[in-house]
Amino acid sequence: MAGNRYFEDQPYEVENPFNIMITLSPFDIDLSTTIMMPKTLLEANLFRFMDISYLVGLLQVPNKPKVIELFDIDTKITTFLTIRRDGDNFKFHGWNNILERKHYKAGDVIAFWWDLHHTRLNFKHVA
Repeated sequence: MAGNRYFEDQPYEVENPFNIMITLSPFDIDLSTTIMMPKTLLEANLFRFMDISYLVGLLQVPNKPKVIELFDIDTKITTFLTIRRDGDNFKFHGWNNILERKHYKAGDVIAFWWDLHHTRLNFKHVA
């Protein structure tokens, strides 16, 4: 268990309506340092769980990235990425740090979900 002593890591749940499912494109894996997610998807499935001051800074302060914690539920490895708005999308910079230890291919599906107890974004390769 990589979580704290009070709460287990929140596992992947197929039925969770707030899962963020991303199918990796060649741009997400070929020497990429970022992974991009649509703003509408994050508004519906992620932003509602974030601290309001963090969210205001992310949405209203241009050109100022925020740090976000990504937790690999399978390996229990935490990676810190920066998230920055880019038009109607958000780019997660530092994705290459995850790619270095994962062998994803274009077409792989990655599930992301917010862990309420640990205030972080968990992820798992699901297909």
